[in-house]
Amino acid sequence: MTSTFLSKPQQVALQQALSRTKLLNNDKLTHEHIVSAEQKAYSLVAVMLYRFNLQKIKWSSFLSTAIKTTTNVCQWLANELTRCQHDYKAQPNEGVISEQSAFMNGIFSEELAYIDALLGTETQAN
Repeated sequence: MTSTFLSKPQQVALQQALSRTKLLNNDKLTHEHIVSAEQKAYSLVAVMLYRFNLQKIKWSSFLSTAIKTTTNVCQWLANELTRCQHDYKAQPNEGVISEQSAFMNGIFSEELAYIDALLGTETQAN
């Protein structure tokens, strides 16, 4: 696995989110760390972004689901997602979509790299 700047609780939260979405087997989970509600919400959004990027992302669906996931748990992320949703609704063109994709991939770069490494490792092990 590649090195990561994610803390152990962040890694555990991502593993749990991957398991919940059936991208990772339960028997591969690390359970030694307590995960906060904010880490869970953040990880769920990262996994949603990963899953949506496996196909052509539908920004309206992704943003709506991500906002619901983060509201009352991770306010700064909910605010940023809401801002992106307003921008998308006001002008859903390739420029806005490209900007939002870069923004989201920037926010979740460590998480997406960790998911890629984790799932790549699992795929090789099978």
